[in-house]
Amino acid sequence: MSAMYVARVIKFECVDESGLDFIGSDEPYWVCTARDPDGTVHTTRSKVFSDVDSGETRRFPTENDRNLIWPKKGAVKGAVGPIALSIQLWEADQGDPDDIAKKTQEAFDLGSQAPIVGDWIRRVPNIVRDQIAKLAGDDLMGSKALLYPISRLAARLPSVGASFVEKHHFGGNSGDLPFEVAGGPDYNLFVQVTRVA
Repeated sequence: MSAMYVARVIKFECVDESGLDFIGSDEPYWVCTARDPDGTVHTTRSKVFSDVDSGETRRFPTENDRNLIWPKKGAVKGAVGPIALSIQLWEADQGDPDDIAKKTQEAFDLGSQAPIVGDWIRRVPNIVRDQIAKLAGDDLMGSKALLYPISRLAARLPSVGASFVEKHHFGGNSGDLPFEVAGGPDYNLFVQVTRVA
């Protein structure tokens, strides 16, 4: 039987909120798009975290495996690798987070245009630049494509129950953003990958 994996978002740190700290707090949320080994794209979004200030750490709700982002929300039995994810950090202003998640799903659902994971991951920065960053209403504060190849998963997770957590930086012009984000938000997201079978 092939090894099976899941990925979850665990927590995030707001190292520096967007804009000047004394003016107000951030209202961040996360949009996660997963491409499973069958080529299907699944997008989920977190809740909007209210009143987040510099120096704060917030945990993602875990009931009913709400923080599971790969292969898709609720898929606790996992899937075979590789793991491919695109994650965006948004500031909730006047837009609709559900609409942002829907448009993100549509943008990343490339179907036959990107039949293998590597093709999909290579296209992510262009999709972020040409489509995702143009979504009106909310502010895109960071974006990052993550790829965990099968060889890396096998080496780091040799047995069922093994897991690792990685920290990923969002903000400025890091990751897939081709521009500097106004106000210099600086966030760290912690993603846990676990072998479940």
